[in-house]
Amino acid sequence: MTDLKPSPASQRLLDTACELFCREGIHATGVAHLLAKSKVSRRTLYEFYGSKDNLLRAVFKREAEMWFSWFNTDLPTYHSSPKKQLLYLFQLLQAWFGSGRFYGCLFTNAVAESDKSSSWIKEIAQNHFNKVQSHVEAITQAAGFDDPEEKAQQICLLIDGAITTAMVSESDKGALIAQSILKKILPDDLDDSE
Repeated sequence: MTDLKPSPASQRLLDTACELFCREGIHATGVAHLLAKSKVSRRTLYEFYGSKDNLLRAVFKREAEMWFSWFNTDLPTYHSSPKKQLLYLFQLLQAWFGSGRFYGCLFTNAVAESDKSSSWIKEIAQNHFNKVQSHVEAITQAAGFDDPEEKAQQICLLIDGAITTAMVSESDKGALIAQSILKKILPDDLDDSE
C-alpha cells in the first residue's frame, strides 16, 4: 500500500466498500464481489489499500468523518446553544436514518461480526465510541450540567438506541423518540436562549 493520491477508481472502491460492508456485512462481502460491484481491478485494491483490512480501516475513517463533521461543523453552525445542539443531533440522526444510505452503525456491526476477545476492529470501534462520547461531553459541559460525563453517557445511550431501533425497524422515528426522551432529562433551567 502506498500513499497515492485517490483516483476515481479507488474512490469508487471506497464508496462501494462503505455500502457493502454496512449493508451486507464485512465477512459476507468477499473481495471478488467488492471488485465486481465497484468495477475496479484487484490491482486498484492492493495498490491503494494493500488489503481488505486496510480498505476496512479507510471505511471506518470515512464513517468517523461523518460523525465528527456533525460535531465540528453542523452542530455549531446550527446554533450556539448547547441544549439546541444536543437536540439537533437527533435531527441529524433522523436525516441519516432516512437517507437511503443507513444500514446501522458500521462500528457496532463490525464488532458483532468480529472476534470479541481481541480484535483491532473492537479497538477502532471503542476509540470511535470514546471520541463520540467526548464530543457529547464537551457539549454537556458547555451546557453547565452538574455531571457532564454522566449526562453524556445517557445521551450516547439514546444515540445508540436510536441507531439500533432505526436499523431493526427501518424507520427514522427512533431519532425523534430519543429526542423526546432527551427533552425530559434536560434541566428546565438549562439556558437555551443564546
